[in-house]
Amino acid sequence: MKKSFFKPKYIFNACVIGLCLGIVLYFFFSKDGLNDLIHSDTTVIWYWIAAAVGAQLVFMLCEAIVIYAFIHDDYKNFKFIDSVRVAFTGLFWSAVTPSSTGGQPMQVYLMHSTRQVSIGYGTSRLIQKFMVYQVVLTVISLIAVLCNIPFIMESSKRIPMLVPLLMFGFATQIGVTAIFLLFSFSPKLSRKLINLLTKILNKLKFVKNVDEKIKEVEKQLEEFHTSNKDIYKKPKLLTIAFIFTFIEFIALFIIPYFIFRSFGFDFASPFQLISSQAFVNLMSGMVPIPGASGAAELGFTVFFGSYFIRGTLKSAALIWRVINYYGVIALTGPFSFISKNKKEKSENNEQAAAE
Repeated sequence: MKKSFFKPKYIFNACVIGLCLGIVLYFFFSKDGLNDLIHSDTTVIWYWIAAAVGAQLVFMLCEAIVIYAFIHDDYKNFKFIDSVRVAFTGLFWSAVTPSSTGGQPMQVYLMHSTRQVSIGYGTSRLIQKFMVYQVVLTVISLIAVLCNIPFIMESSKRIPMLVPLLMFGFATQIGVTAIFLLFSFSPKLSRKLINLLTKILNKLKFVKNVDEKIKEVEKQLEEFHTSNKDIYKKPKLLTIAFIFTFIEFIALFIIPYFIFRSFGFDFASPFQLISSQAFVNLMSGMVPIPGASGAAELGFTVFFGSYFIRGTLKSAALIWRVINYYGVIALTGPFSFISKNKKEKSENNEQAAAE
């Protein structure tokens, strides 16, 4: 029991949980924290908080719509409620895994186990969705930077590393997109990478019957690359994906503006706070910790410090994180268990049919 408890995975998870708990307690109980706000004379306008929650729900709804558009295109038995389950499962596992790496694999797993969406097709469509996501995010971030150069230069006087961090964030976004594009449209390269990975896993005793596994993976890769080629013959589908992904990001990035208005402030425009949220996303997105914990809160205090005045910054940061991170985990968490139960049910049905 002692050996299992001290595995690196458990130690890492315990550290992340401790970090998140410490951050929440700090922003709640420290000076000018949420606890002080609750006991002060400051009036919070709750319908603006409701608007912030609504914006987060719009983000999640758009996520489901885009998944539905991509998968229902060829799998007509894939209903909208299925896309909601897949979207929520992805949001949960993205929130609790480093660099959001667990979201897409769990979505592929869920679609395959519940609606028999082939692994190659599901992987292909989710990568296509990810590339649309990256393109829209990069365009919004670029507009935010170009329109706020004086603000960035002024902020960099206080934080010398600010400009290099933003540039590194851009480079990371572009690099990740380039890697996925190369992998998606180069069958020869992707086949070599998969074969190499399978052989490594075989040596580490994670995979048996390596030749059979390679054949199986190559079959899925063929379907994967076929699906990638077909998507560009469907401009209507891509248009829908880009439109709803854009709405998705605007809904997510406007949450701080609604929180800003909830404190009775109105001296900044929605575009200014949307831009600041884009900067926070660039700065925190490269941190390989679930939810970019610590980096997200730091970025918020850096870029929103001039907007949340009169001791409201810490309260705003905590409300923001509750709405778009901790609240999302609480809402989508049950769907991670639904995916597991669905898989077990599918396996039981197959076993019963065989008998």
